[in-house]
Order: sequence, then C-alpha cells, then structure tokens
Amino acid sequence: MKRPLATLFLALLCGVSVYGQQVSMTRYDVAPGVYEHVYLDHVKDFHSMLINVDGGQYVGQVDDHNTLYGYGQFINNNGHLMIGKFRSGGLIQGITLGKDNVTVGSKEHYCSYSLATGRMEYIYDHGKAFTPGEGAAADYTFMTMTFANGDSYVGELYKGQCHGLGIYYYASGGLWYGSYANGIRSGFGAWFKPDNDMVIGQWDGEDERRSIYIPLR
Repeated sequence: MKRPLATLFLALLCGVSVYGQQVSMTRYDVAPGVYEHVYLDHVKDFHSMLINVDGGQYVGQVDDHNTLYGYGQFINNNGHLMIGKFRSGGLIQGITLGKDNVTVGSKEHYCSYSLATGRMEYIYDHGKAFTPGEGAAADYTFMTMTFANGDSYVGELYKGQCHGLGIYYYASGGLWYGSYANGIRSGFGAWFKPDNDMVIGQWDGEDERRSIYIPLR
C-alpha cells in the first residue's frame, strides 16, 4: 500500500544520475562505484555514536574528533530527518525530510518532492532550479510503502517500484538506507541496527557484496 508521507513519517520515527536504462532524467548526482569505495575506505574505521548535537540527535559514524563523518542519521527537535553520507559535520548526499517537502541528493544538486502528494516539485542543479514537464516527472514519486510483515519503505519510486534513494524500516527494529534499482537494493548504503551498531557497504539485493561492521562506542 502506497501513501504520501505527511501523516506517516512521524509515526515511523516513533515506533540522480540514472540507475536503470529506462530512466533518463538526472535528478541528482550519483558518484561512480570507484568513488563510493574510496569513501568506504576512508570511513571504515570511524565508529558509531549516539550523540546530542545542536538542535537534535545524531546516530551514526563520527571521526576521531567526534565530528559527524560517514553514514548517519540526524533527527532535529522538530522531528525532521537527514540521513545519508556525512562529511565534516554536514550531510553531503542523502534524504532530507522536512515539514512539507523532501529533498534527495546533495546541497548543490537535488530533487524536491511534495510530502502531501509524493510528486516531484522541482530539480535544483548548482544554483538553478527548474520544474520538469508533467510527462517527464509523472513517473517519479516519493512515497511510503507498507508491507504485510509490518516493514515499511520510505523513499523514491519510479513507476511504482523502489528506485533511487530510500529507507527500509524493519518492524523488528532498525533500518537500511541506500540505493535501489528496479525494486531491489542495488548499490551502497548502511544498515542501522536496533542497538545502533552499523554495517556499511555495497548490496546486490539482499546479498552484501562488501560489508564493514561499525560498532557503537
């Protein structure tokens, strides 16, 4: 079952370049795999922490100076979420869920969706914003999908399939964040376990092509 996020996101908190050949619209930049592996190599020794920072709470990787660096999620005091890859204290790529809209990508190049309708609003690309044509944008949405086992997906869809960046919430606790293609996990991401330990790496469906265990300190 799919539905807009406006009424579902707070409940969930409490309890691109292209990915496929059929997708032609560049919604935000996606780093080539070799650069993703370089990022993993750089942050693989950064542990996970649950810390209070200005305006909210962060759980995820930090560097030796306890600066936000690596995969993480930040929830501010208003319940809004930023999740993805951090560097030097800021989000460099990921999902930012606000009150009325959600942005996916980086600060320089991102796609904005309405939380009320799930539909694409505009694309911002290095200082310029434009609204895609109705036909071009119609197949892209950002929605919540709830499954029979109680798990939920919150993220981008293309023609009704998980495609792009998304968050998979497990009914048993914890979540997985990362890239999807044509309905399955495909690419790089992070598994945030219920005890706040993490696994970061590369996935192909449910298979971990590369996995790095990140303990909570």
